[in-house]
Amino acid sequence: QRVSLGTVNSPVITLRYTLGLKDFLGGDFTYHKIALNVVKSLKMGFLGVSDLSLTGSKIFGEVPLPLLTSHIGNESPYYVGIAYNTMGFSEYVSDTYASLNYQHHFEGFLLNRIPLFKKLKWRMVGTMNILKGSVSDDNLAMHSEVGINGAPNQPIRALGTDPYVEMGYGIENIFRVFRIDAIHRLTYLDDLQGDKFAVKFSFQFSF
Repeated sequence: QRVSLGTVNSPVITLRYTLGLKDFLGGDFTYHKIALNVVKSLKMGFLGVSDLSLTGSKIFGEVPLPLLTSHIGNESPYYVGIAYNTMGFSEYVSDTYASLNYQHHFEGFLLNRIPLFKKLKWRMVGTMNILKGSVSDDNLAMHSEVGINGAPNQPIRALGTDPYVEMGYGIENIFRVFRIDAIHRLTYLDDLQGDKFAVKFSFQFSF
């Protein structure tokens, strides 16, 4: 159900509920999943515009690895706004998590002070992604190290007590359509499946 709050400055709030039922249409597990997402843009005057996305989710019930939340990693050379761009594909999973995805578009605040960049109309952008997640002991206990065919199963990689953090900076509006980001992974630097540092490219159109 979509409900308008009556103003374009209001945040966009999305609530999702998922129900799994054992023995119904072939279901093997009974569980409940609730996810809440809040998206908001903040105009910062001459400093530019900030875009924030806050998400929280929890799974109630015992579920195996395929039903846990697999956080979106990105090992490609292209920047993906909804992904963790220094995280490997399916590097971490959670049954409970909270995340913040933040982008700040400086517009002309910085580069307009440099004559050449002012003429090119390039724009600075900053990003930060923070993820705090966990997997319950019950769901960890459901995971077998060995599959039915005797081959080893993919291990469950859950975040510890520290949050996953990555920060980046880049330039957008290059030739009106290109964007380049340099991203640093600040936590979980040991035994990582992704990158400590990555340079990503993307295309975007602004009107």
